[in-house]
Amino acid sequence: MTVTVQAGARVSQVIDALRSHGLTLPNLASIAEQQMGGFTQVGAHGTGAKIAPVDHYVTSLKLVTPAKGTIELNEKDDGELFHLA
Repeated sequence: MTVTVQAGARVSQVIDALRSHGLTLPNLASIAEQQMGGFTQVGAHGTGAKIAPVDHYVTSLKLVTPAKGTIELNEKDDGELFHLA
């Protein structure tokens, strides 16, 4: 299953929206008031050595750039650039 969220959505808002569908995020940090954009970019993680950091679950990104406008990146098509973003 794939869920699309805006970078400015708070983690708590995403969790609340997923809950009504019987879903949740695969990994949570202790602060749920951070925004998803930051949450995925700082290597946030919960507890447990077998649970990947949250950025591991990101499958695509949409970025607005000054030079190229809006670009969409995914691991398959954009490999290194996707991981750098």
